[in-house]
Amino acid sequence: MESAKPKGNHRGKKKPQSGDQDVPEGTSGQTAGPPQGQQQKQQKSGQGGGGKYKQKQLLKQQQQQDLQQQTGEGTQILLPTTSNAPTPPSQPIEKSLAKVKLDLVRPKNYGVAGTPVKLEVNYLALNLDKLPAKAYHYDVDIQPAASRKWQRACFSRFRAEALPNRLIAYDGHKNAYTMQPMDPMDKVGVAVSLDNRERRFTVRMKLAKVVDLRSLKGGNEHNQAPAKQCLEVVFGTASDRDPRLIRFKRSCYFAPLKRIKRNHELWYGLHQSLILGSKLFLNIDVAHKAFPSGVPVLDVVGDLARRRWNDSPNVPERIDDTLAFKLHNFLKGLEVSYTGPSSVKKVFKYNSLRGPASSQLFKREDGTKMTLAAYFTQQGYRLRHPELPVMHVGSTVRNIMLPMELCQILPGQALNKKHPDECTAQIIKRAATDAPTRKRKIMELRDQISYSNCPIIKEFGIGVGKDFEVIDGRIIAPPLIEYKNRRTVLPEHGQWSGDNEGFITSNQRELRWIILNLDSYNTRQSDVDSFGNNVFNESRKKGMQLEPFSMQNNYYEPRNTRMNMKQLETELENSLGYFKKQQLDFVIVVIPGIGDHYSRLKQKAELVVGVLTSCVKGNTVKNTRSPLTVVNNILLKINGKTNGTNHVVQSPDPKIPLIKKRIMFVGADVTHPSPEQSTIPSVVGVVASFDRNGFRYKPHFQLQDPKEEMIHGLEAIMQAMLNNYKNENNQQLPEMILYYRDGVSDGQFSQVLDIELNAINRAVAAMNPPSKINVTFVVVQKRHHTRFFPGPKCPKEVRNQNVPPGTIVDRYITTPKHFQFFLTSHIAVQGVAKPSKYTVLHDDEQWDPDRLQAITYALCHMYARCNRSVSYPAPTYYAHWAAARGKVYIQGRTLNMAELDRENSLLRIRPEIIEERSMFFI
Repeated sequence: MESAKPKGNHRGKKKPQSGDQDVPEGTSGQTAGPPQGQQQKQQKSGQGGGGKYKQKQLLKQQQQQDLQQQTGEGTQILLPTTSNAPTPPSQPIEKSLAKVKLDLVRPKNYGVAGTPVKLEVNYLALNLDKLPAKAYHYDVDIQPAASRKWQRACFSRFRAEALPNRLIAYDGHKNAYTMQPMDPMDKVGVAVSLDNRERRFTVRMKLAKVVDLRSLKGGNEHNQAPAKQCLEVVFGTASDRDPRLIRFKRSCYFAPLKRIKRNHELWYGLHQSLILGSKLFLNIDVAHKAFPSGVPVLDVVGDLARRRWNDSPNVPERIDDTLAFKLHNFLKGLEVSYTGPSSVKKVFKYNSLRGPASSQLFKREDGTKMTLAAYFTQQGYRLRHPELPVMHVGSTVRNIMLPMELCQILPGQALNKKHPDECTAQIIKRAATDAPTRKRKIMELRDQISYSNCPIIKEFGIGVGKDFEVIDGRIIAPPLIEYKNRRTVLPEHGQWSGDNEGFITSNQRELRWIILNLDSYNTRQSDVDSFGNNVFNESRKKGMQLEPFSMQNNYYEPRNTRMNMKQLETELENSLGYFKKQQLDFVIVVIPGIGDHYSRLKQKAELVVGVLTSCVKGNTVKNTRSPLTVVNNILLKINGKTNGTNHVVQSPDPKIPLIKKRIMFVGADVTHPSPEQSTIPSVVGVVASFDRNGFRYKPHFQLQDPKEEMIHGLEAIMQAMLNNYKNENNQQLPEMILYYRDGVSDGQFSQVLDIELNAINRAVAAMNPPSKINVTFVVVQKRHHTRFFPGPKCPKEVRNQNVPPGTIVDRYITTPKHFQFFLTSHIAVQGVAKPSKYTVLHDDEQWDPDRLQAITYALCHMYARCNRSVSYPAPTYYAHWAAARGKVYIQGRTLNMAELDRENSLLRIRPEIIEERSMFFI
């Protein structure tokens, strides 16, 4: 049956026309403290909304919020997605991993290719000559359970009273280390005063084990982890001497530098960690983190209530469910300082929002009921905002409720939660410095911490170097970039111009297309007209066959430009359905800079209708400074999406080809929700190349249990990828698989080998006919603080004075018995470039280090979306986008976390997309 045409403004003949709630008992007395007591039922009230959340609505809102935080609403970046291969059931992974012995690949030799250079690295050498043979590890038990802040204060008081003459390294939680054994002791009672409050604890220390520190001097390699952990705690104590410092994970932070958006402030500090290379090093680096500002809670309410950034942050009379949800997410995990009418200050931890003070009831001692607003009036204070929700604070088993207007966020709270996107952008901007400035800041922080004057570091006999280590590096040559007619371009400074070069291949028939403007309120038709003509004209230069652009035939905008989300979804489905009926090859969609238009569009286009789309922000369309650069970058994506090949790479030395065999490049990554996001799953992304040049990839995504790093069902995924390669290459399988795995920590090497390498081998063994396929398994790591700085004669990048792209370090700071290397493959747009760290866990191919490093660097030039070398290989990038596309697909959905297999089965990409346009995700 013929589909109806969508309504809208369109020029052209062939295009569309246009309760009850528990409350506490009151207290009597002259001090107007927070009411508390037994729970009673609250009367229903039509005012406010803070206490009337429905579980399903909250779950859905939480998932939407969590996903928006991870993917970014309305982002211009196009994320990737999944194959329609059956998703295997999410079976629990066996935990018998302690039996697995990690036998990493040993390098045959070090790399020698390239120009030798001297570099500095932000490592301080450690002198362990006086380090004793052993240390004593004690379990620390503090009761009752308390926050880290109380635990540190408690242990400090305990040590001062019970062990005044002992130096003890304490990690702030459960572990303590000493140089000498201690006599057994019973539980010790301790009284601690903090935040105008006194609490009593009992502390018990019990010997857990004796730690062999000799392993750090070249002893048993398998015993190094406990010794390294001991010294991590020892070095952490260096910042304990300064009460101004806030410790968080492996960093310590000083007072805030500056207020940033969303009621946060930027704190500046020092990161430190121990690195096992050819010897033990201390890695130090600048650290930045956004802390919630110590402001009145009402300031947060006013800020979150703003619809636009230029709106005044006024406190609304009432809070709807959406605003209450945002406020709850902001306050979750925070402590607030309460000042009552009698000026008594107390500190409580926030739990949740309750009903408005005007209707929130509690039961008094005489059995009568009273609202919180009436209670405070009785105590001599009339609430200014009685219709706002009150906050449930303190112990969750008690019912202490406070009006927001009498509470302030306690300053200096470091939370393990994701920063708001606006804060992240400002942190990056303010933290970005050139290389010399960063080095100077690190050294200033080192001097402030003053390791050499730390008593516990002295007690352990550790000497700390004063200067960065000087190391040997090499700068290897970039690959040649080959275009149509075998024309080549040599990258300079990590980038090259392909504006006047034709793509290797592109669609040979004329592609029909249209521009869908969802941002017509801000993006004028004249802007789109200029943009569309530029797209067509530039496409011809690259050998693409696009239908000539005209506003009459190639432009469409909805009549209603201010639709709600439900209307938007209907409009998208109707419009995309009509475009599909008209057999359009792709749609360029102009989207606003804010909102979730991107996710709604991709869900409809790829899961429901089956239409290829490419998004661009309205502000990008209006770019007048470099319009052709924008257009050329869009054409890179469109050609890749429509099965073209933009470019390939060739060895700079014709005598040594980069690719000698049929190789399937594979990238794999698992993206996890942030710690506070408990209602969304982890998302797996796997991609595999299927052409001889490693440009075209097939993607796969799937959902799995939150925080689970190992990929479930990888055997079935790899079988599907191998069969796809076989079908695209005249029934020939690859001769080798080069598997780049992102996101795995050092402590997970054994586990990922045991699970994922075995899965790959089983997939290979299942191929018909049987074929010998060598597998090389490489872990790519970006979450580290290693930074390189050019030595006196080392070339440096002009803008930020970074080391140049192609800089490799594979000795001294790497583990000698492991096949590892650091590669800086990109130019940092701002700040100091971060090298990627590569560790070869398994190598059937027996790669020569120079060849593996060269092909890894070459793959950094194969990213389809830009003419520059990126920070890690294209398959790794694509795997990240595949996982990100999965998050886009579930944004706005309420998921049954207990039935993720079923949820996976519902997320099937249309065959017109995944089978016919496999690079749709770039």
